[in-house]
Amino acid sequence: MKTAVLVSRLNRRYRQLAAGFCFVLFGVAALIVGGIVAPLAGGLTVDLQKRRRRARRVIRLAARMFWRTMHALGLFRCEITGAQFLQTERALIVANHPTLIDALLLQGLIDNLTCVAKPGLARNWATRSAHRAAGYIVGESGHAMVQAAAAELAQGSRVLVFPESTRSAPGAAVVFQRGAAAIAARTNCPVVMVTIRVTEPLLFKGSAWYEMPERVPCFHVVVQPPLDVTPIVQAHRSVALAARDLNARLQAKFDGELAPRGSA
Repeated sequence: MKTAVLVSRLNRRYRQLAAGFCFVLFGVAALIVGGIVAPLAGGLTVDLQKRRRRARRVIRLAARMFWRTMHALGLFRCEITGAQFLQTERALIVANHPTLIDALLLQGLIDNLTCVAKPGLARNWATRSAHRAAGYIVGESGHAMVQAAAAELAQGSRVLVFPESTRSAPGAAVVFQRGAAAIAARTNCPVVMVTIRVTEPLLFKGSAWYEMPERVPCFHVVVQPPLDVTPIVQAHRSVALAARDLNARLQAKFDGELAPRGSA
């Protein structure tokens, strides 16, 4: 018994050190990728959209490498179902947001992705250069955000939105803001829903980077087939009503997917 406890403590301490290394790595890589590599990759052309696509390609590669590094170091396991739906053309990707690294996971999986990010990320010393080079959208003003997302979708980009606007509080219900539904209702783009479950608390809201669970957590990521919103939009007299209905439907679908197993 004492040996098992000692091994568990040593494993936990190792994962704390590995997490610290990964956070330092992220800061350094974010400065290099966002401040040098992505702008240089985009600077080879005068076309704005081509510059942004090249920057997003660099960010996708960096995000994938970062996740694979964390996975190789044993910080978590990951199972993904339906990843092929993430490549749906001109799609709005809608996901819940339990941990600090959900966006990095999806960035590493999706080509030509525009993220709707919190204003703080656009100002953060580690992420602002990459944010600017990739042309990410600042989720500050509802109307401006919807317009910017619609413009990106019209250019053929995929747009990622976390409708909660921030990480979920542990144990609390997922509550969606209406921005994602407003984008979909205005543009009639397909909506791809992504549910993310984590078996153990890792980088949850309110937790520090060094707080490691006793057991190695596993990310269960399920990507649903694209949802055609056109019938929903056509059933309403205004885009605002359609957005309200669609938001309620998305909320209900996520509530069903994220409900504790066996509770239904």
